[in-house]
Amino acid sequence: MKPNRKLKLATVVNTFELSENMQRVVLQGEDFKSLQTTDLGGYIKLMFHPEGHTDISTLGEGERPVMRTYTISELDLDNGQFAVDFVKHQVGGKQNIITQEQGGYAIYWAMKAKVGDTISIGGPGNSPIIDLNAEQVFMVADMTAIPAITEKLNTLNQSTTGHAVVQLSSAQDNPNWNLPTGMQLHTVVGHQPSQLSDAVTQLSIENADVAIWCACEFTAMKAIRTHFNQHDAIQREKSYFSSYWKQGVTEDGHKVIKREDAESLG
Repeated sequence: MKPNRKLKLATVVNTFELSENMQRVVLQGEDFKSLQTTDLGGYIKLMFHPEGHTDISTLGEGERPVMRTYTISELDLDNGQFAVDFVKHQVGGKQNIITQEQGGYAIYWAMKAKVGDTISIGGPGNSPIIDLNAEQVFMVADMTAIPAITEKLNTLNQSTTGHAVVQLSSAQDNPNWNLPTGMQLHTVVGHQPSQLSDAVTQLSIENADVAIWCACEFTAMKAIRTHFNQHDAIQREKSYFSSYWKQGVTEDGHKVIKREDAESLG
């Protein structure tokens, strides 16, 4: 991670259920008082020992920490506090907390975190900035990208027109967004990535000048990107497509797939 390479130690100061499918952990550290307001919505790397705990000082020679990527949901610079939200993934319609043995280092830690626990963090870094000023705007996210899309939606002009499409685990997870009057909110409740891509591809592309921000599961992202590409609606400076995870694959496996996808685009 190029920006903010120095690892920062953070301490858990609060943890609670944000919704039935989202756990929030609030962390604090002196180093985080030096961040900027623009770091809200930025990504961080949570560092874990391969055995699942967070004491990476015990790593052996040649061992590297396991990193998991998350978004800063709230930021209090005066107190050096920030919030991170963790999705409780569903399998077969039932909540399933993935253990570290299955690759779920972060959510397993978040569900067991207590006030006073510490963890090393890299970053924050920021995703590429795109121009969201367009005749029609599409904003797309699943549960894992709600913190990131919330920050982007807050930057929209009140005159912006278009669609915000979000996939939720349940109706109770509905975010409290204050959208521009010209932005239509579409919610999809379910756990299959195809539900999100189907909802997006059913919307009409009414203008040649289109801005797109999309972050979700890999197969859904690819289907959505292909849809806009087939309609010649992708403008490089006004488009952002990113997969935050891939169904059935750990984050480490997803990194490989994501890199191969980027290379295939040239």
